[in-house]
Formats: sequence, C-alpha cells, structure tokens
Amino acid sequence: MDQASENGSGKGNSCLLKAEETLKGLKGIVKFDRLNDSDKQNIWELEEKAGESVLMGMCKGINVGVMQALEKKNVFACLTNDLLIWPKESYMKLVCGDDVIGEDKYDPDELEQLKKNGELVAGNLVMYREKMKIYKERRAEARLHLLPMRIPELTGCGAVVASPSPPADSYMKGKLKADMNDPKLGTIIVGVD
Repeated sequence: MDQASENGSGKGNSCLLKAEETLKGLKGIVKFDRLNDSDKQNIWELEEKAGESVLMGMCKGINVGVMQALEKKNVFACLTNDLLIWPKESYMKLVCGDDVIGEDKYDPDELEQLKKNGELVAGNLVMYREKMKIYKERRAEARLHLLPMRIPELTGCGAVVASPSPPADSYMKGKLKADMNDPKLGTIIVGVD
C-alpha cells in the first residue's frame, strides 16, 4: 500500500468518495452505511452459515459476490427499494467442480435458442442437459455460486456489488434501522478499494 492510501489521500480516498457520491445519487438506494470490521466479520459468518443450507432445493451455496465485496477496503451496507434496477445478467451458477450445470440467463433470444437446442429452461433458469448426469452422479459436490452483480454506476474503482443471504440481509437492515416488515425493502453490499 502506498503512503497516499495509508494517510487517506490518493486513489483509495478518491474511490471511497466516488462510491459514496454514486450511492447517494443512485435511484433505488434508500440509505447506506459504511461497515466496520466487526460488521464485515459478522456478515462473513452469516454467509458461511447460510452456505451450509440447501439453496433452491438444489445444493449448498457460496455467495461469491458477498465474499469478494467483504474483502475490499471499504464496504457499504445499502438499503434498497423497488426502484433499484437489477442487472439483467447471470449472477447465479450451479457448478460441480469446473462444470457449469446451470445458470440464470436474461436475454430472451438466448433463452429461446437454448430451448431449441434442447436445454431445460424454466423462466430464467437454464439447466444444461449434457451436464445433468454430472449433477446426478456428484450432487454432494455441487454448489450454487451467487455471483457479483454489475451495476454500471458502480463499476469504477474495482467495485463489487452483491446480494446477501437472508440472514445477512436482516443483519444489514437492522444496522440501517429499516422497517423489517416492509416487503419493498432489500439490501445490497458494495465493496470498493
């Protein structure tokens, strides 16, 4: 780490300021707060515990996006509402070793072509027929990877944006003093260097 970063000036500080300004102006972000080391550790532990549960009836999961965000120097818990525009790109992959068994897709033309090619398509979820045998044989090894999301306004400074598990979502809502009964409120986590 260079001296400028250590004393709060330079690139690290400009990325922090840019992230804060972007979050303030981003439609769908109700409020946000920078997480301290204790918060980051608590969320990490909640994600690890959530990963031990079977997700979507398929297998255990790993929230890769949240873990990557938590490794950044500056991490924000963000309270969102239904005005936040979610990316129309894959942020979920069912994997077994290096094999991708299934994933979410959002391009209607691509989904239609995948159906025509004989893949199993249910809504935005695609399961690759040729890989299903691997899943059946090695199901205990399979993991559902929840990937980082790309929100264009937050792509600078190596930003990582992710959707937390329900326990981490509740933790972050509590930190942000959100109305826990409001179904329109959610959270994302944003990490920047």
